[in-house]
Amino acid sequence: MLNFDEELMKAEAPDDIKKMKTWMFQEQVRIQAKRDELQELSRELQDLKRQLEREKSALELREKTIKKRFDDNEIFIAKKKKIIEDAYQQLALDRKALECERLNFEHEKSKYRRQKMSGAKSMHQQYESGAYDSTCFFRGVDSDLALRKRYKELLKIFHPDNKCGDTKTLLLIQTEYENLKSRYYGS
Repeated sequence: MLNFDEELMKAEAPDDIKKMKTWMFQEQVRIQAKRDELQELSRELQDLKRQLEREKSALELREKTIKKRFDDNEIFIAKKKKIIEDAYQQLALDRKALECERLNFEHEKSKYRRQKMSGAKSMHQQYESGAYDSTCFFRGVDSDLALRKRYKELLKIFHPDNKCGDTKTLLLIQTEYENLKSRYYGS
């Protein structure tokens, strides 16, 4: 770079001074142009920075919205899942109750047929009085294997833990079973 003060001292002719002034003027113009160019570039960078910040905040807002929607959907799905699980559990309970009622119905139906054939009391009178003859649950049983099988089936039907279970009936079944068991195993 040219040292202006040294050059000015060396210059003796007015032409040299004129050249130096011209050069100095050109340098100032060039420096001013560079300054203007840098300021314009600085403004553009500031504008770009503001635009990027606006886009960033818009993206953050969009991300929050999407995350909230996702969380809401997760909660909704969990609630639906719980409802479906509860419905399946209720369906299973209803199925068991229906099966129990079906077995009770079949048992009562077969008991009714047997009573009708043997000329015993009518079904209506038996229910009203609550009386059972001593072999109504194990009719037709002729072996210890059949006895155990019928006993297990009756326990499944009348056990108090079942929806359609009955403690009194279960006691009658157990009493009858013990009597018949002693007959088959006592012999």
